Amino acid sequence: MPNIPVPDFDDPKEVYAFFGLAMFNANLVETSLINLAVVLHLDKVGVITREVFEATFGDMESKTLGQLLKATRTLASVPSELEPALRETLAKRNHLAHNFFRENAEEIIHPSGKREMIEELYSMIELFKRADELVTPVYMSLWEKYGVTESFIQAELAQAYSENESKRGGP
Repeated sequence: MPNIPVPDFDDPKEVYAFFGLAMFNANLVETSLINLAVVLHLDKVGVITREVFEATFGDMESKTLGQLLKATRTLASVPSELEPALRETLAKRNHLAHNFFRENAEEIIHPSGKREMIEELYSMIELFKRADELVTPVYMSLWEKYGVTESFIQAELAQAYSENESKRGGP
């Protein structure tokens, strides 16, 4: 995974850039939890058809992060080393999405306030990356029995990139 950029604290748009990067990383964790919840659900289904597969993904993709955590916990016990990171991820993600700018409305008008906001966002990015790095090996190990391996994913990505370049005429 790419490193987190080092803030220089003097660009007025930097708060927004780090906010975007924090939300991006929160979405990566959310996607990892979707992948985990889907594979756990498929393990409980007797016969897996394309319709069941697509319906399961559709159902999980419509859930909030909190609902995904709840669904995951009902399907299997979450490894103890994941639980604190996931609880903190949920709290920080919800704060980021619903309260961050409102609670920092006065801070954003002063350079030292912007610095504090960027530092908070930076720590959220680190948390979200750490949580994703904990969840990914868990779901990947479960997906392997369905033939979804790292090499399978890389081949699918290469195909998607190739199709996109053909459609759009190159990079």
